Amino acid sequence: MMALSVSEFDEFFAAVHDGAAPFPWQRRLVERLVVTGRWPAQIAAPTGAGKTAVVDAHVFAVAAMVEGGAARLPRRLALVVPRRVLVDSQYDHACHIAELLRDAPEPDSVLGRVAAALWRLRWQCAPRSGTVPGSPLVIARLRGGLPAPRAWRDDPSACAVLSATPDMWGSRLLLHGYGSAPRARPREAGLLAMDAAVVVDEAHLARQLLETARAVSRLERTPPRSLVVPALQVVETTATPSSDQHDVLGVESSDLEAEILGRRLRSPKPLRLRESPHWPAAKGRARTRLVEEMVDEVVSLRARFGPTVGVFVNTVGLAVALAAALRKCTRPGGGSSLEVALVCGRLRNHDFAELGRRFPGLLTLTGNPEVDVLVATQSLEVGVDLDLAAALSELAPSQALTQRAGRVNRLGRRDATEVVVVGPDDESRLAGNARSGAGGSGPYDGADLTEAWHWLAGRASDSNGLSPAALTGDPPPTSPARRAVFQRVELADSWWWARTSDRSDPDVDLELWLADDLEGDLAEVGIVVRAAMPADPADAVALIRAMPPQEDEVFPAPLAEARKLLGELGERWSDDAQHARVLVRAGEVTEAGSVGRLRPGDLVVLDATAPCFTEGVVDPDGRETRPDVSEALHGEPVPGEVMLRVEPALWGEEAISLLETIGEILRASSSGRQTRSAIAHTLEGYTDRSAMVGPALELLRGRLKDVDVIPFWDDETLQRLVVADQRSAPSDEGARQVWTPSEQPPTLDDHAAAVARRARELASLVGLERDLVETLGLAGEHHDDGKADLRFQREVLGWGEGTPLLAKGSSDSARGTAISTLPAHWRHEQLSVVKADLTLRDRAAPDGVDLPLVLRLVGTSHGHGRVSFPHSADELGPLPGDEDQVARALYDRGEWDDLVERTQQAYGVWGVAYLEALLRAADGQVSGEGS
Repeated sequence: MMALSVSEFDEFFAAVHDGAAPFPWQRRLVERLVVTGRWPAQIAAPTGAGKTAVVDAHVFAVAAMVEGGAARLPRRLALVVPRRVLVDSQYDHACHIAELLRDAPEPDSVLGRVAAALWRLRWQCAPRSGTVPGSPLVIARLRGGLPAPRAWRDDPSACAVLSATPDMWGSRLLLHGYGSAPRARPREAGLLAMDAAVVVDEAHLARQLLETARAVSRLERTPPRSLVVPALQVVETTATPSSDQHDVLGVESSDLEAEILGRRLRSPKPLRLRESPHWPAAKGRARTRLVEEMVDEVVSLRARFGPTVGVFVNTVGLAVALAAALRKCTRPGGGSSLEVALVCGRLRNHDFAELGRRFPGLLTLTGNPEVDVLVATQSLEVGVDLDLAAALSELAPSQALTQRAGRVNRLGRRDATEVVVVGPDDESRLAGNARSGAGGSGPYDGADLTEAWHWLAGRASDSNGLSPAALTGDPPPTSPARRAVFQRVELADSWWWARTSDRSDPDVDLELWLADDLEGDLAEVGIVVRAAMPADPADAVALIRAMPPQEDEVFPAPLAEARKLLGELGERWSDDAQHARVLVRAGEVTEAGSVGRLRPGDLVVLDATAPCFTEGVVDPDGRETRPDVSEALHGEPVPGEVMLRVEPALWGEEAISLLETIGEILRASSSGRQTRSAIAHTLEGYTDRSAMVGPALELLRGRLKDVDVIPFWDDETLQRLVVADQRSAPSDEGARQVWTPSEQPPTLDDHAAAVARRARELASLVGLERDLVETLGLAGEHHDDGKADLRFQREVLGWGEGTPLLAKGSSDSARGTAISTLPAHWRHEQLSVVKADLTLRDRAAPDGVDLPLVLRLVGTSHGHGRVSFPHSADELGPLPGDEDQVARALYDRGEWDDLVERTQQAYGVWGVAYLEALLRAADGQVSGEGS
């Protein structure tokens, strides 16, 4: 089969975009990637020019690379943008491509050939699972307010697309990922810094992040030992090219001759300024008057230009007031009231989906003509492909207004439109600073608004107004930097961040290296509501461990607002409401009050009676509640419900029938005693047991493997019976170390051989040189040598005398560490280093293999030992003579610490983290397969 050629990108693009052709600049990007293997430093493309197509270009170019038709390219692409809605939009587009590749109809079609090429990047027995099951493209979404995804770390050889906010991507790059477990942080950092590219959209809002990313890229190009794979390539996107940037690719003047692109960028968007004596107005009579003025403008725009008119405001309060007032107005010509949709930004995914079901097509280019007015906060100014008939906006910074205007007549098909901006009739009210309480509006600074108002006056005199083509000659002014200088990443900083296994290392404050505004708060947490949370904190924690939060039920919230909310909520809750608050941090579930202050990436679970919402958005001053939307066997959770942790399809019809029967009995019963007797009667053959839970557990375990049943009581009444499928536990790296879902636990020798084979295969797939391929293979062969300790075998894995040593045990062995006589925090990897050192010295490692690197990879194979280990040689043992001498040299005299530093110096902080990620992925893959 012929290798994919650049000329076939048009066909691929058409398959993804319903027959549309790529714009000329998009073709040039693919040509560049295929020929040079490098992304440009800057992509200059105005609003409406199709910047999301960088995903299409990445996927196609990587597939061409696999078939030998392109230069060596980074296989992971991260799209970073400081707008959660745009993160979701880019993620949805990547999902669309992944689905097309999964469902490619013909092997010889361009989609089929791209899919086949991308499958060749993955290990031989790659499971057809992931965000889009059965697709060769790995995708993930990293943004605050969502559970942190983990699956993307397990497939480092695959082509991947990650969509992220700056804080979530940047914190992971700097080895302290928000919401990530400490032991997982080096894996993520290595994969984001090596064999990866990042496209930072709206770069004017992320200048510090760009500085940090470029510094990391420079640091990883300088270590003495090169890994061959590309170091991080950093791309910024902008509407206008920078004068100091020479490596620029983007829209050229000749591109506008193309009919579709020319129409999009050249169509006039006339601008009119509405001066109001009541703007800005936060509350009271002034806001009432402002709302009246804005309603008049919106009704006029609707009458002149038809549906849908967009209204962009700077605060949730004004959005709510405007929507309520507009719903009292009638459509042009009389008759029914205006249909008004309100989107106040930080909605959970479930509520966004509900909005789409209620108003199909509203948040797409297709639109919904039944909706007269769409009222939104700044959340919709970018990221959602709207094609509005006209728009009214509050005054905002010029860059934000440009984005808002970009949603108007986006396709250029309307003959007429208008953008109206409401601002002050007296500029003196813009003076000052929003943080001091003067001059600002919502999140925006008075100085930025003053500059924007002056610029808009000039644009209003031009009949082209805010059309993208007109703005190339008169670009919106860039907001001044919020800090005097940007922080540079120094080598010493990276070495400090690399101490991820240091138990005394507190969470590092990364704002200095990530944030443009040190006084702002871009970090987010997630809020989840669950119905009938147990009043007992221990029961509440157990419930959330059994049924952890899912993506669609999480409300994103700024960190500062969430802290304020939790501090005030108890005072506003009714006396009889449930007060349990559960914290989920990096996968660990605890009482919210048992840990320190909230951190970025945390999730907090509250009872659904918590009055902390306004129009579906978390609001510390809110008085509304939102329903629990967690998945349950019978829909909405109610007292006496049987609930599942996993998709019912995994259970089979017989198990579903049994659980439905139990659920019916629970709902029909009125007391714990009746429930017990009814279920005991139902579970035929177990009527000699007086308790309900016992026979239910026995029967379920008899029919299904690895099932746990967790009852939750309220006095004598059984409130919930959570039936948890423990087969999901292999997705947890800690559990995979000691148990397997396989009926026959793997032996230590078999597991070591399997990891060694997979490590060599992954190293070869990513293009490492032969010496490093063998180094990773040897590390995989010896990474679990320390499990041969007979205490670990007996007490943790359940090994029996006279049988081969085990690598994993049954599901019960995961609990064995709690009763083990091993020292606290004992790690088998620490002993694995000792045994591997002796073994490899005795048999002489192959030429070219870096023995210190092998030992480092063995010791850090589960994220521990990156600084030191907690035990001395005496505490690790007792050990036989040779092993004791090696252990004393390594751990008592500091040779391990020296080895860690030497390997880090040789390969770089992120280079060695990348090698660790490859080995840990190999181990995770074979463990997940049952080996």
